[in-house]
Amino acid sequence: MTTIDDVIILLKDGKWHNIQEVTETVALPKAKAEMVISFLAEYNFIQQEDGKKIRLQASMLEFIEGIQRLEKAGL
Repeated sequence: MTTIDDVIILLKDGKWHNIQEVTETVALPKAKAEMVISFLAEYNFIQQEDGKKIRLQASMLEFIEGIQRLEKAGL
């Protein structure tokens, strides 16, 4: 898995996560975590609150859930 995948997996619970939690859970240096977060925000995969918290956009959560349903159906 890629670093971006790891961050998305962490965020797929739909809850707000602070940046420190992301860096610790995914075991990333702060600078790299900020790059990943910036990338995800640029393409509207995540929402940011006060530059301190992030969560997946609702549309991204729906997309992930749709993929999981297809995978369970064997597609």
